[in-house]
Amino acid sequence: MNNPKWIFKTPPVSIALSKEIASILRMTTGEQLVGERISILPLAKNGIILLEENDRILGSLLWMKINPRTARVLGFGIHPEFQEKNLGSECWEIFIKEIIQQDMNKVTLEVRESNERAIKFYRKKGLKPKGWIEEYYQNEKGILMEIEL
Repeated sequence: MNNPKWIFKTPPVSIALSKEIASILRMTTGEQLVGERISILPLAKNGIILLEENDRILGSLLWMKINPRTARVLGFGIHPEFQEKNLGSECWEIFIKEIIQQDMNKVTLEVRESNERAIKFYRKKGLKPKGWIEEYYQNEKGILMEIEL
């Protein structure tokens, strides 16, 4: 890893970039996303945060506004080769600064109940479980988590 950089993108994005983002998120979350779906998500201004190195996407966080004060994380993942290097925490800090700058004070997200690593990460960032979402994922529940800043 030479010198990766975090960058913001605002939709629309190309199908090629959407496919790269989908690939990272499939690898890290198990979510069966396709690039075409990502390219039509109603993402916020600066709603795509990418870790980029030599035109390769190494990580991504996608988010949208669900109301004027609340951001919803739709997908977040760092390529497995680059995990355990504090990059997820760096991205989270960038994301939180951005939503505060946009005058937002709450974050919500859903996570697979089996994704213990992600749940531990989000708890460390101050998110709390708020309830179960039945049949949100194929064959398992989702956990709704949130934090008020």
